[in-house]
Amino acid sequence: MSFDRQVELMLALRESTKVLQELNLYQGSRWSSEALNALIKLPNETNVSLFHQFQRQPNSGPSFLPPKDQQLEFLEFVEQDKFSLASSYFNCKEFDRCAHVLKDTSSPKSLFLKLYAMYLSGEKKKNDESGILGQQDGKCKNSKLTDILTQLDQYKKTLPSKLQDPFLLYLNGLVAYKSNQTTVAQELFYQSLTIYPFNWSCWSELISSLASFSEAITMLGRFIKNSKFMDNKLYAIMLHFFKVVIYQECYQRSNEVYDDLEELLKIFPNFSFLKIQKALISYNTLDYVTAENIFDDILVNDPLRLDDMDTYSNILYVMEKKSKLAFLAQFASQIDTFRPETCCIIANYYSLKFDHQKAIMYFKRALSLNRNFLSAWTLMGHEFVELKNSHAAIESYRRAVDTNNKDFRAWYGLGQAYEVLDMHLYSLYYYQRACALKPTDKRMWQAVGGCCEKLDEHEDSIKAYKKALNVSNETDPVILFKLANLYQSIGDFKSTAVYMKLCLDEEINEGVLNETAKARLWLAKYELGCGNFQQSYNYAVELNQGTSHEIEEARTIAREARMKMNE
Repeated sequence: MSFDRQVELMLALRESTKVLQELNLYQGSRWSSEALNALIKLPNETNVSLFHQFQRQPNSGPSFLPPKDQQLEFLEFVEQDKFSLASSYFNCKEFDRCAHVLKDTSSPKSLFLKLYAMYLSGEKKKNDESGILGQQDGKCKNSKLTDILTQLDQYKKTLPSKLQDPFLLYLNGLVAYKSNQTTVAQELFYQSLTIYPFNWSCWSELISSLASFSEAITMLGRFIKNSKFMDNKLYAIMLHFFKVVIYQECYQRSNEVYDDLEELLKIFPNFSFLKIQKALISYNTLDYVTAENIFDDILVNDPLRLDDMDTYSNILYVMEKKSKLAFLAQFASQIDTFRPETCCIIANYYSLKFDHQKAIMYFKRALSLNRNFLSAWTLMGHEFVELKNSHAAIESYRRAVDTNNKDFRAWYGLGQAYEVLDMHLYSLYYYQRACALKPTDKRMWQAVGGCCEKLDEHEDSIKAYKKALNVSNETDPVILFKLANLYQSIGDFKSTAVYMKLCLDEEINEGVLNETAKARLWLAKYELGCGNFQQSYNYAVELNQGTSHEIEEARTIAREARMKMNE
């Protein structure tokens, strides 16, 4: 990146931090501020020259916000005291009071804060009314949404042309999304980002609204074709962030995205957000060691960061690193006990100790702090499965899917819960949804194959198991043995023999397994029936492990084959 472009990016992020902070969009403001501080540091001489330049001309830097006319500036000037008072109420979480103070204001800035305060007030009341996994959980609606849309429509009618304020467009999109008008919401988010792309809150909501990877790619294509994103390098940088996140969230692999991520890390070498994306990509590809190393590095360089540390605890849980997970739980508790990430880390620690009741208690605590905390819903579902409480597990997974329908783990969990209840058609549907989200994971195809097998759909089961073998880097003897049995069920004994031999060949890599022992016994019987007595004898005499019944049966086959050879 050229020096001038770097300075321009720094000024754009600085402006974004200030503007989003004024509008109380704290998550977006924090993201911009972290990105700003993660940029490559400018030489001291450059900072001195920029300082003198801004002293002479305080507003000489480039602005990416739409220009304001004199009447709008006058309105904001007149309303600035009310806006300051409302902001102080907002900061004290007095959202209704904030909205009341701004009831007679008319500038876009004041209107945004008033309607945003109403939205948050409605969300808070909605969560208070519905307990976690209670009868009303997930059914309550934000009562303020209709009023917000009405006021936005009234404001639009006063404008000479269509709405051009990026933040009101974002808020309109947010309300439409919460009202289940997803297509409308996506269009509004798109319009907002086209006008002002440095609002990460808007990018985040857009990503949440995209239901599938194909939908995400279509939206990405729209941005790429937009002349603003093609011509402006800084707009293109924000688009690269969007691209990296959608590929990561949709569990997709792409060398191009890896290159984009590395390019962004060159521009923002200390940006924890980007390092987290890199760790999550490794986590999604089951490369737990690489993901763990990246999180270790983040903990060293940004030791008080709790964002995404719940994922780090998931990695330690899967790797069964109990002492390290215990340290992380204690460390997170010292930073902030009342953060949903901390509660999830502690819950994972108790889960690893098989104390599932205590784990559920901490997951519920995480959800009382943030009702949309995805991993808490999914992991709580896993805990209910461990306790054989399928109905509670199903409800947890459903809430996880409602929070983020791109989470394959929640769909997979629903499949498992219904499988426990012997409702295999339901189970198959949910496994197929998980498969569509993560088609490169053999576990998804194995689950589909197992379900089809239980439904006596042998042809579909064979296709699913073959797909599981194709997407896996390693050959799994269990899948090979299942395929052999399925071919036997449909009377294709030649194919059965092929897969039994492939299963047996895996003894070289895996050692003697239950499946390879059964495959050896089957091949001994098969070769005996085909008149290949020497081959049958070889298979039978080499069967040394298995159940006593299998070993005895192998000896009988060996004796019979030897007798046949001696005749």
